[in-house]
Amino acid sequence: MLYLGIDQHARQITISLRDEGGDVVQARQVSTQPEKIHAFFQCLTRERLHDGESFVAVLEVCGFNDWLIRMLRDYRCHKVILIQPEDRKQRKTDRRDAAALSELLWVNRDRLLQCKPVRGLRQVDIASSTDQENRRLTTLRKEAGQARTRLVNQVRHLLRRHNLQWQMPTKRLPTQAAIAWLKQVALPECDRLERGPRPRRPRAGSATPEGAGGRDCPTRRG
Repeated sequence: MLYLGIDQHARQITISLRDEGGDVVQARQVSTQPEKIHAFFQCLTRERLHDGESFVAVLEVCGFNDWLIRMLRDYRCHKVILIQPEDRKQRKTDRRDAAALSELLWVNRDRLLQCKPVRGLRQVDIASSTDQENRRLTTLRKEAGQARTRLVNQVRHLLRRHNLQWQMPTKRLPTQAAIAWLKQVALPECDRLERGPRPRRPRAGSATPEGAGGRDCPTRRG
């Protein structure tokens, strides 16, 4: 069994590989360009892993671990251990971080392989692909709801600024009738930009809907 510590960044990873005795047998940086990182792991499995041997990898949580975790599993990685980063030291380098990770993995290898807790080390459960998709959908739904609420409040404020709320056909937003009415409301150019994207310019000879030209002041009906 080999023990691989990985310090991951967007453009490169820094690795520290230890053998069963805890000695560093390889330490280098690898570009995250697909062809280069695939070539590295192909070389690792071909030259370092013999007779069905595998390796264990440890890396710290960041915003783009997913693709690397999937790749590690494709190259005979027995187990991927994801941990929360510890307090940053003043004299920090990628090589030192990778070496510290591989040492941490080798020293605590028995407990980590048995999924037991290690004092002072916060392990992170790696979610399945289905769980990740569900979490992402939940986040997107929450963000869409927040954006909708911001837009509705923005429109309400805009109408109150020009005292146009009395002309709205319904009391609540958004309804189909209210949206259809909003499309016809004439507003100054600045307010039209605040309300949203400008409507497409009508073709030559076609009728221009009310408000499409951007008048200087809002009109009140009745």
